[in-house]
Amino acid sequence: MKSLSYNHLLVILAVGAACAAEASAQQKPTLTPDDYGQWETLGQATLSPDGLWLAVGISRVNDEDELRVHRTDSDSVVVVPFGRSPRFSEDGGWLAYAIGISPDEREALQERREPVRNDMGLLNLRTGEQETIEDISSFSFSGDGRHLALRRYEPEEQESAGADAIVRSLASGASISFGNVAALAWQDEGHLLAMTVDAEDRVGNGVRLYDPESGRIRSLDTGEAEYRELSWREEAADLAVLKTYTDDEHEDTAHVALAWRNLDQGEGEALVLDPRESPTLLPGQRVVEHRAPSWSGDGSILFLGYQERIPVPEDEGEREEEAEGDEAEGDAGEGDAEGEEDEEGEGEEGEGGDAGDDDEEERAGVEIWHSFDVDPVPQQRVRERQLRQRNQIGAWHLGDGRFLMLGGDRADQTTLLEGEGHVLNRDETPYDVDAMFNQQFYDLYAVDTGSGAESLVRERITLAAQGSPEGRYVVWFEGEDWWSHDLSSGETRNITEGLGGTFVNLDLTPTREQMPAFGLAGWTEGDQSVLINDRWDVWEVQADGSGGRRLTKGAENEVRHRALRPDPEAEAFDPGEPIYYSTYGEWTKEAGFSRARLGSDPEALVRDDASYGFFGGALRKARDADVFVFRRERFDDSPDYFASGPDLDDASQVTRTNPFQDDYAWGRTELVEYENEWGRRLQGALTYPADYEPGQQYPMIVYHYELLSQGLHQYQVPDPTRYYNQQIWTHEGYFVFRPDVVYRDRRPGQSNVETLRPAVAAVLETGLVDPERIGLIGHSWGGYQTTFFVTQDNLFASAVAGAPLTNLMSMYLSFYWNSGGTDARIFEISQGRMQVPWWEDWDSYFNNSPVHHIETLNTPLLMMFGTEDGAVEFNQGVEFYNAARRAGKHMVMLVYEGENHGLAEEPNQLDYQSRILEWFGHYLKGDPAPDWITKGVPYLLQKDGPRTKRRVVS
Repeated sequence: MKSLSYNHLLVILAVGAACAAEASAQQKPTLTPDDYGQWETLGQATLSPDGLWLAVGISRVNDEDELRVHRTDSDSVVVVPFGRSPRFSEDGGWLAYAIGISPDEREALQERREPVRNDMGLLNLRTGEQETIEDISSFSFSGDGRHLALRRYEPEEQESAGADAIVRSLASGASISFGNVAALAWQDEGHLLAMTVDAEDRVGNGVRLYDPESGRIRSLDTGEAEYRELSWREEAADLAVLKTYTDDEHEDTAHVALAWRNLDQGEGEALVLDPRESPTLLPGQRVVEHRAPSWSGDGSILFLGYQERIPVPEDEGEREEEAEGDEAEGDAGEGDAEGEEDEEGEGEEGEGGDAGDDDEEERAGVEIWHSFDVDPVPQQRVRERQLRQRNQIGAWHLGDGRFLMLGGDRADQTTLLEGEGHVLNRDETPYDVDAMFNQQFYDLYAVDTGSGAESLVRERITLAAQGSPEGRYVVWFEGEDWWSHDLSSGETRNITEGLGGTFVNLDLTPTREQMPAFGLAGWTEGDQSVLINDRWDVWEVQADGSGGRRLTKGAENEVRHRALRPDPEAEAFDPGEPIYYSTYGEWTKEAGFSRARLGSDPEALVRDDASYGFFGGALRKARDADVFVFRRERFDDSPDYFASGPDLDDASQVTRTNPFQDDYAWGRTELVEYENEWGRRLQGALTYPADYEPGQQYPMIVYHYELLSQGLHQYQVPDPTRYYNQQIWTHEGYFVFRPDVVYRDRRPGQSNVETLRPAVAAVLETGLVDPERIGLIGHSWGGYQTTFFVTQDNLFASAVAGAPLTNLMSMYLSFYWNSGGTDARIFEISQGRMQVPWWEDWDSYFNNSPVHHIETLNTPLLMMFGTEDGAVEFNQGVEFYNAARRAGKHMVMLVYEGENHGLAEEPNQLDYQSRILEWFGHYLKGDPAPDWITKGVPYLLQKDGPRTKRRVVS
């Protein structure tokens, strides 16, 4: 494929977009529902180690998904219908991928209650030869890239986890099969394959080691147990696994830890940690499966998770003993009662049935909720699995057999730092009561993994502490600065004080006692310095507190810079290599990349009116080649991946999604500037109707939440299951406006009104929009803002609110059921910005609650709720609905049975999307209104009568 100068390519793209925008409606049609199904969404991309191939997932609105395997230096592409999960071999010569089935095939299998299984595809990237292997559940290449391991599905109705496995030589095609394989794990950067065996009767269970180079198969351990969590040490032939055991005194399953070192040298060295044989090592504890074993870099320590064992309840044992005693008494009584049972027995049976059933006391279906509960019961219920899996880290020293329990009473959360020299334990207990309704603070402790010695790092931290790549430092944000703690010297320092940067992010919701930060960009090698973001720039700050410097110059032009690590395997920045930065203009929305060595001013490589990015980062480099890949999109230019060299100036387009877009009319976007009513400069993204013709006025839909103008260049696929789809709205003849909204404390609804009014006024000044035909829409927090606004102002002709908060007082007293936490915390320290409970500031809660202003609602309002909404209580909708009925206001509520905060069932998604169009079509375009809008539909007709025909996607 011919490679153009990237700037030349941008000119071509811009010209093409301009030509498309100028095409009249008579020349090109707008989209209809029959057109939606073909539309493609660009998915995650996987770059081969040599940079020659890019595997890209493509999903379509009609669910006809595929995997596309592109050559990065030519137009060559291989298309695999329903392909996904691509993996390249280490040498870049092969690609393996899963192959799914069509939605129709899946539905047919499910109706027949047959299992849905994937196949696996194998592509020889050197010859182009493809092969499909049926019924493969998982696959992996060896660390040296010369072999492929495949595992099939377990037979149906089999209790054990074993299945057939195949190991194939990629060079010769020869293969060998194994039976009853539960798990497979290749040696890191090697060719040894470990596997656990799990047979139906557990006979033959164990751990095996296969060497495909020699063909040798070894049994490392056997036993009537399950073997779990195979774990190789990086760049070594050391292996660990957990082996289960149970006993009569405990409900849980415990584990023996097995380890082998130097398995590439003869038989290797076998080591065992069995708590039954050395009970003093883990008194009352068990090794858990929730944390996989991990090795220290030198192989001297194996880190394991442990937790307290769960004893069999005493009453259970007592019930068993009582049952045995009752059985013995019953046998004796039968002989004594012969000849007496007619009268007594018949009477007892007639009154109460079998008296033996009365002895089995059923457990009451009750939960005990106490006002002194630190964590409310709903939260405990949601977190039950997490609580049961909570464990701490222990260090098994393989040389002398010591096992150090590195947790203890001060380890609500525990993290092993890089370098494996320390574990960080987070103790939240001293602050748990205050955190019931406020920010969660914690004390941070460091534990030496060699000695078990514990030291206090810092008291009363709230944001997460992070370790350096080599484990020497811990850093965290406190107040308005970053702090570091040197684990070798024990010194703690404020490392950003006096540098001059603004490290507090004022656009995020502050808590009462802690402001949010912009985050860390990473570290330089050797833990010498840490790269820290402020609002516009990246700073290099010495970890020992000796100073820092600004690496970029974004503040001067309000251009945000963020440091990138294009190499996904790089753990730190190399001081001798240039650093790449992403750039984003706050007011221009121009984006791109720049580059500079430490201490030099960045040089702009790419800057354009577009959005740039990559899944997992903005820029990705091939592991073994100077090939860089990035993603570019605009509202009028479907996202695609581009490949280039290190200078990013010779980029060539690799993918081409939605080429048929040129057959349709398309809108465009522009920025609208405004100031809100207290003088804050803001912007909004205005999207033109697809069939826009100069000189006409159009209806407009305003979609709002918080900050949305950064989505100016976002490409939107016309997917009706995404029911707030703005692309579809533009093809229905609407302008769409997405304004930025900011807030003042204790005035969330009022701040929105004071921001939205001037935002809409700025659009009206253009003369493009009919001021009598404007609609407002939002979901969740945006739904709250919508509902509140239409009780304060008659600016909009109609409104739609999805799952809105309507009564801040009752909402404050509810639960966020999806997590089980109290909604009070959302109001006091999060998005609600109310800071105090309503009984301490009645006026603010009252004044900002939509339901309390129901008398001034004059705008027709459509509201949507799912009955199982776990974010905003369904009763918030019920309250407003009943208030509207009592006040005689025009309001319709759509209730979707069983749905949560967002609609998950496709028929419901399509129904809601269609009703939004009908609602706005009537109030903004004058379309005839169906009965459900004007007068409602009786319940029996809804259930038994003819259903309203909805738009469907072909």
